[in-house]
Amino acid sequence: MKIWPFRRNPQNNEPANATASSRSQEVLVICHAGDHDGLVVMENLCAAMEFARMRYSVLDLARRSAWPPLAAYRSIVICTENIWELPSDKAAMLERFVFGGGGMLVAYRCWHEGLSSMFGMGEIERDPDMHSTRGFIFEAEITPGFDGLRIEDADWVVDHSRFDIASGALPAECALLATDLDGRPVAWRRGHGTGRVIYWNTGVLAARPMRGILLHHVLASMGTGVAATGGFALFQIDDFPPSLSSAELAPITREYPGLDRDGFLFGPWYDDIMALREKHRLKYSWYVVTNYHDVDNGPNAQRQSHNIASGKEVLQARFALARPLPEGDEYGFHGYNHDPLTAEGWPDQDMLEYKLRLARDLWIDCVAPTPPVSWVPANNWYGPDHARTLKNVFPEISVVCGLYSLGEFDLGEYRDFGPEPWEPRLTCIPRETYGYIAEPVVRLMMLSQLAAMGVWTHFIHADDVYDIPDPGGEIAYHRNAEMLQWKIANDAGEPGMLHQLDALISLMRAHYPWVEFVATSGAERRYRSHLDNAVEISLGAGRIEIDCGSEAHFYIRTEADASLRPLEGGKIVDIRPVDDGRLNVVHCGAGKSIFEVSARQTV
Repeated sequence: MKIWPFRRNPQNNEPANATASSRSQEVLVICHAGDHDGLVVMENLCAAMEFARMRYSVLDLARRSAWPPLAAYRSIVICTENIWELPSDKAAMLERFVFGGGGMLVAYRCWHEGLSSMFGMGEIERDPDMHSTRGFIFEAEITPGFDGLRIEDADWVVDHSRFDIASGALPAECALLATDLDGRPVAWRRGHGTGRVIYWNTGVLAARPMRGILLHHVLASMGTGVAATGGFALFQIDDFPPSLSSAELAPITREYPGLDRDGFLFGPWYDDIMALREKHRLKYSWYVVTNYHDVDNGPNAQRQSHNIASGKEVLQARFALARPLPEGDEYGFHGYNHDPLTAEGWPDQDMLEYKLRLARDLWIDCVAPTPPVSWVPANNWYGPDHARTLKNVFPEISVVCGLYSLGEFDLGEYRDFGPEPWEPRLTCIPRETYGYIAEPVVRLMMLSQLAAMGVWTHFIHADDVYDIPDPGGEIAYHRNAEMLQWKIANDAGEPGMLHQLDALISLMRAHYPWVEFVATSGAERRYRSHLDNAVEISLGAGRIEIDCGSEAHFYIRTEADASLRPLEGGKIVDIRPVDDGRLNVVHCGAGKSIFEVSARQTV
């Protein structure tokens, strides 16, 4: 992070010259060092803009009284509730900036007497009372797929600490973007002079699943905005080939009487998953446990036990039932056994190293002649020392795929894209969504990740359908808590898991047909190419210029009455309407691409 007068340059992590061209789409982020919650919102915002290769400056109200010339920026994002501390002359500067055509995103609810009307609250002399409500109802197509999405408490407990503005209390010129479950305003937009304001009456934009909304509201506030994207998707299948079992288990016995677990997973399940692969142009990465049966991980574990001695024979039997790897797919490492690489799961580092070396030998003998290059931690958990030991035994592994916006950091979860903090020789390409079911929160997470990055990372387990609660038992933490069948509807009339997974992928394909599915090694190459790509974006005189070192996809958001036309180098691969605008996806080759923006649009 760089504090004004320095600008953040996403290309090299160094300050950019403070006299950089005003043609760049630079953003000014206003924060306050004493506002911790606001800083978390800002952290989420800055991560989105860095991946999008957007320049930004940070103005910390706790450190500086001098301000930069606001005319150098296309948009201002407020990430602090301490905006109320601004003296009237500074508030007037913000109002004039927007009135004269600038954009503003209020990413964390705040109030100022001199800005209340511009924010859409009317002219009030004191900040409104606070009110806590929950849930979301999206009332507009903020990004593709969001309009009508409803998030209940059962999906994701979203607790809004917000100003108590009643349903219908917003001025007529405000367009509602999102409400809580009672219809009270959570987000809205309004014009102000020739500029525009987008206001979020909540602090929930601090959450990582909201990162795509943050980015696209920055673009929307500009009128015209450009963001670089990754353009790839990752679909991982954990625990395949599975452990062997001849048991006939519910709920599959209802749909496939007499078919045991092996028969289902290596038969109908595999056939149907491969049909989905063909239908949606997918690539799979399959994650292998080398020895499910040897679970003695303690310091005094026998090093020549029966479960160790039989490991190769059992692994060969599992692969004998599996079919040849389809072209473009790949195997990855899921563990020696399925115990997580934590101090509790593996209390002795020497024993861990010994059994990881067994896993390496089993891999070469039974899985592939070359070692794996990616690792999905069992249970998505790992510890610092354990990650280092794994990397030492498998130096070829360069990618760890944990969880993106879920879990506990201290367990190796909640990882952003980039170097693994505990073992920088590993790159984190974390998974955002999971399972077969197109639940509202899964849809939100998927659509927001695609909006933020042009990337989707998803995983399933081969045996998810079997993970059901015991009769009368707890349903929490079961991957098939609703007792869904595979293809047919269950007793509650809910579609089978296969059809729900098809619906989830179809939703993604409907809104992001240009995103390419790749295996994990391909995702790493695409991610590194994105980071290494030198990108410069400039806007002016009805033109957008994108100069990049290698080919890439970009979002170009324009106003609704504007049209985009390639003039040189680039091509449009997708166009779709969004709230008060159009979202264009363009592909640019190495070098300069020029686009013309026409109609009443000014850039």
